[in-house]
Amino acid sequence: MTESSKNQIQTKISKSSFGEIFFLDDFAKYGSADNIRKVLSRLEQEGIVERLAHGIYLKPKKDPLLGTIYPNTEEIARQIAQRDKARIAPTGVLALFLLGLTTQIPLKAVYLTDGSQRAIAIGNRTIQFKKTVPKSFAIKDDLLHLIVQAFKETGQQEISAAFLEQIKPHILQLDEQVIQKQLKYAPVWIQKHITNLYTA
Repeated sequence: MTESSKNQIQTKISKSSFGEIFFLDDFAKYGSADNIRKVLSRLEQEGIVERLAHGIYLKPKKDPLLGTIYPNTEEIARQIAQRDKARIAPTGVLALFLLGLTTQIPLKAVYLTDGSQRAIAIGNRTIQFKKTVPKSFAIKDDLLHLIVQAFKETGQQEISAAFLEQIKPHILQLDEQVIQKQLKYAPVWIQKHITNLYTA
């Protein structure tokens, strides 16, 4: 790769914000994938970028005490989805965490997707994209989706009074139009719980 291509890549990175994520494709016009990787590897040695995972790089944001401030899993997953023009939706323990129903940060963040199925390791964390059917995205409201996933993750037989009490404030935040138009796409047992808590 020519020195000018290295300069072009370096200029693009220097003009970006600290904490910004880059993919190999972002530099496609500056050379072949192999050559771009070599330049990014050199810039990594110089401390200009950090490699988060295969083909994913970060312009590190430094804190004097904490060192590099890494983007959270949700930010990285959203950027990957944006690049792939895919829809994603949090599921499992991640849904519970995003609602504040658990303080345990999941080391494996699982998302439903209509894009490619794969897992991406980032440090000690994993982002897993699970291929799903289009009807999984019938619930378009993000909050309602999280609530439904939290019920599913907990399980019909494990729903306790404490769980319902915890999730009720989130349910009360839902727009009435969302309840009327989108709740029907949730399993019937979840519909009943949500309706009871919303109208109680």
